[in-house]
Amino acid sequence: MLEMIGLAEDEEKVYLALLRSPAGSSGELAARLGMTPPEAEDALARLAGRGLLGRVREGTSALRVAPPDAALSPLLVQRQAELYQTQAEVARLIEDYRARAALHDPEEIAEIVTGREAVTESYRRIHQGAAKEVRVLVTGPPMVVSSADNDVARASMAAGVHYRVVYDRALLDDPDDPLLLAESCELGEEMRVAGHIPMKLSIADDRAAFLPTVTTGLEEPSVIIVRPSGLLDALEWVFETIWETAVPFPGQEAEGAAVPLPGAEAEARRLLSLMLSGCTDRAMANQLGVSVRTVQRRINRLSAQMGVRTRHQLIWQATRRGWL
Repeated sequence: MLEMIGLAEDEEKVYLALLRSPAGSSGELAARLGMTPPEAEDALARLAGRGLLGRVREGTSALRVAPPDAALSPLLVQRQAELYQTQAEVARLIEDYRARAALHDPEEIAEIVTGREAVTESYRRIHQGAAKEVRVLVTGPPMVVSSADNDVARASMAAGVHYRVVYDRALLDDPDDPLLLAESCELGEEMRVAGHIPMKLSIADDRAAFLPTVTTGLEEPSVIIVRPSGLLDALEWVFETIWETAVPFPGQEAEGAAVPLPGAEAEARRLLSLMLSGCTDRAMANQLGVSVRTVQRRINRLSAQMGVRTRHQLIWQATRRGWL
């Protein structure tokens, strides 16, 4: 059982024996387990090297075993990290192979995947296969892989993969944050907001794109996997064009504001960014976790502080002063 987290068979045997009966010398332990004293001593030395056991007190031969929660949990976490890295490497090998095949076989350029399980697995493979960057366009409700269940993107970001994501502005109207935007921001996702996004899209490095097909909602979900080709180049151009015209998500604006913001800086900056992205007062209230009236009061206060009368003038002044 414990071989899965790196323990050899004799190490597991000795550890479990000491866990059940902590006290005992190495000689007693060898006799109990049917091992030779050198075999027992060797296993004990390796366990001690892993931090799984130690002497009760200096100068005695009695042994104690480290508690499983303190001793085994770090090994489990390490093995899980190694497993994820292996999965990611396998995913990259798969995509590399298919990318090379696409250079020689036009049929390999685009692959249609149908069915909820197959689509979910393809989505995971695309994201796990990214070594440097994933670019994503998000619009409409989740087709198969919801943000709440999307652990693969979070794991990729934790492993150092850079994510650039553009969200459709309409998605900000939901006060429950089903997209887990706050969590993604904390993980380092670079986020922007656009007025209209024509399609869902994920691009892993320059290797592959994941593009859901248009459905009526009655049939099985399906996606197109696009590999290196002119079509992939076109999809990358679509993303970059939308990215350049999108507005940085509140809290991720360009660095280097030249003039200090009046009042609470973070609060005002986020409010101004939401205004610039074209959000309604209701959408801004949902994102800020306040009432619509509070949003309107804050806008009026900022306008008074900067000596402007309209929201357009407020945005212009904020931009001119380097706040956005």
